[in-house]
Amino acid sequence: METENYVAKLNEYTQRERVELRFEDVGAVGPDHIKTFTLRAVVNGKTYPDGVGKNKKEAKQNAAKNALKGLLEEAADPIVSATETPTSPIQQTSNKYISLLNDYGQKNRVMVKPEETTRPGSYLEAQCCRFVVGDKQYPSAYGKTKKEAKEEAAKLAYQEIYAIKTTDAGDENSCGTPSKQKEDLNKSVAESCDLVRSLSLKTGDSALTETNFIGRINEYCQRSGYAPKFIEEERSGPAHCPQFFYKLVINNKEYPVGKGKNVKEAKHHAAQLAFLDLQNQPEWRSMVFPSSDGTPSKLSTSSSLQDSGHGGSSSMQSNTSDSIVFTNSSKLTKDKTPDVKPKIRIAANFNNACSSSKEDIMPNFKGKVPINSRSQKTLSRFASDYDSIEPLGKGAFGHVFKAQQILLKKLFAVKIVRCKEKALREVQALSDLNHINIVRYYTCWMEDSEYQWESSTDSCSSSQSSCDSAVKYLYIQMELCNTKTLRVWIDEKNIQNVKKSLRDSKRRDKGLDFALQIVTGVEYVHSKVLIHRDLKPANIMFGLNGEVKIGDFGLVTAEKDDAENLQERSGYKGTPSYMAPEQKSRSGNSYDRKVDIFALGLIYFELLWNIGTGHERSVIWDDARNQKLPQGFSQHFHQEHQIIKSMLCAQPQDRPEASRVKADLEECRQSLMCRERNTV
Repeated sequence: METENYVAKLNEYTQRERVELRFEDVGAVGPDHIKTFTLRAVVNGKTYPDGVGKNKKEAKQNAAKNALKGLLEEAADPIVSATETPTSPIQQTSNKYISLLNDYGQKNRVMVKPEETTRPGSYLEAQCCRFVVGDKQYPSAYGKTKKEAKEEAAKLAYQEIYAIKTTDAGDENSCGTPSKQKEDLNKSVAESCDLVRSLSLKTGDSALTETNFIGRINEYCQRSGYAPKFIEEERSGPAHCPQFFYKLVINNKEYPVGKGKNVKEAKHHAAQLAFLDLQNQPEWRSMVFPSSDGTPSKLSTSSSLQDSGHGGSSSMQSNTSDSIVFTNSSKLTKDKTPDVKPKIRIAANFNNACSSSKEDIMPNFKGKVPINSRSQKTLSRFASDYDSIEPLGKGAFGHVFKAQQILLKKLFAVKIVRCKEKALREVQALSDLNHINIVRYYTCWMEDSEYQWESSTDSCSSSQSSCDSAVKYLYIQMELCNTKTLRVWIDEKNIQNVKKSLRDSKRRDKGLDFALQIVTGVEYVHSKVLIHRDLKPANIMFGLNGEVKIGDFGLVTAEKDDAENLQERSGYKGTPSYMAPEQKSRSGNSYDRKVDIFALGLIYFELLWNIGTGHERSVIWDDARNQKLPQGFSQHFHQEHQIIKSMLCAQPQDRPEASRVKADLEECRQSLMCRERNTV
């Protein structure tokens, strides 16, 4: 039996190489008891052989193994041999250019030296690097990290050297080269240079620059008071090569449909098409946006998307007020190379005057971010550090989103709430807790505005979230859990009729297992001298692997005897139906951790018994709070009845500690297992 974790190895490889990884579920065949599952890995858009297994985990491991095997075979083929020249520099991946550049220096006996600097004041791309090969300096490149900037700079230098070498070779051998071959060679070089200068949205490793059209559309809509909405038109194609079609609707006007191999690409193409259409509208032309050098310029003509290199010079200066300012990433050196033009960057970043962006910033967006303007606000950390953002839920507390951390390529739940005492109490408590049965906290930060979701029905108004400078929003990055809570699980079980529910041994076993996990988490909370105070099925979730997770620590308080905590523990706080008598009382007397034991007793009762609805539920619930459990419950669940009754004692000192409850539940589980063995 293989013990190697190929999935982990593949994840490590894709993070190191900065490529996208996803697993596709091909399907399952065979009867239920001997099903065969099939999954496959897709790395950076390339599909690798299917993995087959008796379960999804095994199939995933085999799929990862096949992908690693394929990747290793590809890596074994040299990208550039000692005697061959690459057919196109665009085919190289960015992390190979540094070694290619060093190889070039060794073969031609010239020094290859990177010059690294830090660009002050930049938010997204603080690191700058350029290469000096021999006595020639090549264009500068920028990145979030030194490594990223160095790789991009190596790419620019290598591409320029390659283009020059190809052109020179063509001139030297012109007498022996047929005219058609020479034209094809020149055309290939020109196409490579055009690709470097292209500002249209592209995907894959060959895309050297990208324009954030969604960011531009959002800026326009926020200034015009519109709510942009992406609508999915259709999906087509096979599972390994799907096609997505999206269109953008602004102010009830539909724009052309954009196509892409994933949802993000399709949305960006749709935004690009809408962007071209909007440029012809008077209100677009009248808006002033910041340029790359900090001076205002109007964005109006479609020339902003055209190649600026056709004029024969390496830079374009704005000659009217109705144009975008283009600048080179570095100054031209003394060595003129007319056939190769430096990479051109566009000032595509727009800044909110009053609200944050409604769409995530693309992780490979290379636009310069001018932040030296006084009226300009810093980009949202949430929008720039996360992508694949989807809403999970909302309520009076705020919003919860599922989002992928770009650098880690890992999904998290991000809770966004107004920064109040309740929210701060929650993060302070969670930062000290690390337990399998408690929703894990990772980090938090403050922002001046709330993230704006693109759907008009789900978004918050921009006026409430960002214009009030006194309002701050707390962003809490937490463990991503299943959207199904324990409340949903109980309600699903209660749909069964009473007789079937009583015969359902799985419900009893599952209920006991859930109760054990909850009390284990509660025991850990109490060991940290904390009280949860709001235990209820709606606040208990399931991890992605099925384990129980206690969440919502908004009412947590410390169990200390100083004046402040004593006063806090005398307040009427929690969910009334699950409050212990002393917690529900308004007498002003303080309470302790035993309020959590009372709530846990009610939850365990719900896990096992179909309480019903309406008036019947109200009567049974009130009786249960007074230790009067239904007669049928004590007959069918004799051992559990004794445990729950002790947890529902009116006096807190009579209730057992969490550790005692845990031991009783363990004993109950052993008894049930023995009984099942005897009946078989």
